[in-house]
Amino acid sequence: MEISNVVVIGAGAMGSGIAYVVASSGYKVTIVDQTQEFLDKGMKGIRQKLKEGIERNKMTPAEAQKISQNIKTSVDLASAAADADLVIEAVFENMDVKKSIFTQLSQTAPDRCILASNTSTLSISEIATVVNSPARVVGLHFFNPPEAMKLVEVIIGEKSSEETVKVASAFAEQLGKTAIAARDNPGFIVNRLLVPMLNEAVKLLDEGVAGIEAIDQAAVLGAGFPAGPFVLADMVGLDVALASMRTLEDKLGSGYQPSPTLVRLVEEGKLGMKSGEGFHKYS
Repeated sequence: MEISNVVVIGAGAMGSGIAYVVASSGYKVTIVDQTQEFLDKGMKGIRQKLKEGIERNKMTPAEAQKISQNIKTSVDLASAAADADLVIEAVFENMDVKKSIFTQLSQTAPDRCILASNTSTLSISEIATVVNSPARVVGLHFFNPPEAMKLVEVIIGEKSSEETVKVASAFAEQLGKTAIAARDNPGFIVNRLLVPMLNEAVKLLDEGVAGIEAIDQAAVLGAGFPAGPFVLADMVGLDVALASMRTLEDKLGSGYQPSPTLVRLVEEGKLGMKSGEGFHKYS
């Protein structure tokens, strides 16, 4: 199967970032969201990426224009999905919301269309239960920021077909990513490893073992991490990290219970880089 038309659902940081990567690789992509306001905000971020790409001599103005021309926006999911070859859902981590979207896609997207979720922790197999042909459902988990991070986890649901996994993996490779397949399980590979580490870092802070800067520096200089856990949590988004922890706690037990400090920061709206403040402050 050849992928030509791609739909990305969600114009937030992940959705718009995925759309940017897809368009940069020469594919036609339509970003769908509930309101034009959300779409305009997502497109503003994409235009900023293109501007920075030109300023850093990573692309010519003509190349930037071509990428821009590859992107359309819509508030009409049914219309956008009608001729899609691949749909990538990239909304927030809520199973009911995702099931609602996949129910609509099951009714409106062509039978040939692969239906993928960018979920970081939720079950692909459960999402697929609302689709008339669950064999075409797969996980395509990109990492933030999508244009910089090289990995895509290809999550194999209980009923994902070999052909679906093969085409989805090949598509990720066409985007210049490394595709790693994993069976459906809570947190998949990266978050199963990463989320407990982030939570332990906050626990070290809560227990007064060391401060934020010291813990970040220890992870970089002592463990060889490219960034400390608090910088990474701020980059990912504390709300996203918290949602992942709660999913793991629900599926795997109390050992994954989120730190009260992380819960408090999210309740205060301190979500990391995207809000201007998390564990660190950003101007």
